[in-house]
Amino acid sequence: MADRTTVLAIALAALLVGSAIGAGLAGVFDGTPTASAEREEPESDRTPLDGSDAPELSTFESDEAFAAYFQNDRSGAYIMGGSTNTSGGADDAAVETDAAEAADDGGGANGADGDAAAARSSSGDEAAGDRRHSETNVQEAALDEPDVLKTDGESVYYANVRYVSRWDETSVVDVRDPANPETVGSIPISGQLLLANDTLVVLGHDQVAGYDVSDPANPEELWRKTLDARIETARLYDGDLYLVLVDRPGSNPCPIEPLEGEPIDCTDIVRPNAPSDADVVYTAMRVEPASGDVESEESVVGSQRHAATYVSENAIYLSYTRSTPEYDLMQSYLASGDAADLFDRETRDRLRTLDELDISHRAKTVELREILDDWFQGMDDDERRDARQRLDEGLKSYVEENHRNLTRTGIVRIDITADNLTADGSGEVPGYPLNQFSMDEHDDHVRIATTIPGSHGVDSENDVYVLDSNMEVVGEVTGLGVDERIYSVRFEGDEGYVVTFREIDPFYTLNLSDPTNPTVDGELKLPGFSEYLHPLEEDLVLGVGQEERQPKLSLFDVTDPADPIERDSVILDDEHYSDVSRTHTAFLQDEEHGVFFVPGSEHSYVFSYEGGELEEVARVDVGGHGTRAMYVDDYLYVFGESEVVVLDETTWEEVERLEL
Repeated sequence: MADRTTVLAIALAALLVGSAIGAGLAGVFDGTPTASAEREEPESDRTPLDGSDAPELSTFESDEAFAAYFQNDRSGAYIMGGSTNTSGGADDAAVETDAAEAADDGGGANGADGDAAAARSSSGDEAAGDRRHSETNVQEAALDEPDVLKTDGESVYYANVRYVSRWDETSVVDVRDPANPETVGSIPISGQLLLANDTLVVLGHDQVAGYDVSDPANPEELWRKTLDARIETARLYDGDLYLVLVDRPGSNPCPIEPLEGEPIDCTDIVRPNAPSDADVVYTAMRVEPASGDVESEESVVGSQRHAATYVSENAIYLSYTRSTPEYDLMQSYLASGDAADLFDRETRDRLRTLDELDISHRAKTVELREILDDWFQGMDDDERRDARQRLDEGLKSYVEENHRNLTRTGIVRIDITADNLTADGSGEVPGYPLNQFSMDEHDDHVRIATTIPGSHGVDSENDVYVLDSNMEVVGEVTGLGVDERIYSVRFEGDEGYVVTFREIDPFYTLNLSDPTNPTVDGELKLPGFSEYLHPLEEDLVLGVGQEERQPKLSLFDVTDPADPIERDSVILDDEHYSDVSRTHTAFLQDEEHGVFFVPGSEHSYVFSYEGGELEEVARVDVGGHGTRAMYVDDYLYVFGESEVVVLDETTWEEVERLEL
């Protein structure tokens, strides 16, 4: 019995992986290879294991076709996520949890483009006369992102969603006298905020609303709509509000209506013309902030897990994964011919019959396990040992040959430059992205960093791909951080930075000046890992992450990209993590004073980075987390659970403490 259990466990372990494949079993088990086209099964049921071009985009022929697409038995068929946790150690579980919560905050850290670095966190001198004030730390300088804190330099809107049990209020604070702020009112809804001139848009848990704040002390509701979807992200660009909503279709899905009053026909939803792991519908909308009117929308099927959404000034990039069911992986291996002589006639007949059955992948997987179990039990110990070794070694070799085709990410581009939002292109790359900041658009090219998950004894790896305007891969850097996964990415013009981690933190510098020939310039290995990378100056990059479950700040000098060094590092007197690990909007840099703000789990910190050294200049306690900070003129505001602390940046003395 022990032998039977051990053999079955080994056989099952040999089946686990993720991706997209093809070819048939029937001919192989007869000793004669059979092409996919000769199979009775529809061609669209499988895609080749050859890294072919991205699937073309199409729409659903009918509501029934849409419903059937989302009723397919995908659960349990894909094991991609189970084999990607290569980071190891106790830190990994905490990091995975943080990443999930970061997604709920609409963020995660990292990424931005070229010359925009200063604009992301510097003052908005044009607004509020000559008053200097901060703006939200965003990915692209021209696109504002939602956050719980917004200011125009005269008024502040703060929605402390983490502590308000029902997300029912947004505080309004008058900061026209920066040293003496005053609470002047509130708005009866809370959530992520965007400020479009005199309109405050509130992205709540189940509602979206717009308020006229021309008189901040007396906000007036302009519109309010109910959400029947989750907000993936939002942007404010050139006076327009862009929403990306995520809808999980139910039993009677058509039409979908992610936003009240905006039904979408299922036959208008875009999908890849190939199998995918899609389990949700992403809807991109352009909305007029002052009225709430939807001016245009486009819906695309997508994946919730291992997916990323990135927004540039030209397009919204949505993604989905294509991973191989465990049954199909084994089928493809056997069909390759390398395993044609492994099985006896009875086993070949059973496998052939199984492959021809019109049942789900889950059911086929269960049956395949039984067949392999019976095959092993028909042998004596020596035969079983030899067969097990041949099967394991053959499958490992096959996975090595097809490693980058086993998990793939499809990218759908939605053009936002025309009157109507339109899905006008798609591409595909190996692996899966970390978050929205794994992607970047620069000089008519898209860059994306991905992790290739490990399985079957084949180590994980990490790659960076460059796609042209046709969404075709034109350049790549592969094999970063073997047996690790990506923890943070930053793209800055012709440069890129990638952090991978398992036991140490390799910090990679990339040269992306030639899109067709990107290269690795240098590598630096350190303990811990960075989850957010922020260029402070031209040759200084700050990393915010963890080491031994404590928040860590690392100051990287990239003056010589071939030889990056760590100029300084600090372990914060806090446990767990910084909120910057959850969302980049929690980070603030004040270039004029040469400082940055990071919240911890117990304290909030202000550090100077002048001279390439990290020096703590202020520590603020606001009754728990200091979730956000901003500045007006020479005053720094730190917002906590129920109060705001004001510091004079010329002396770093506390000058005011105001209850919210």
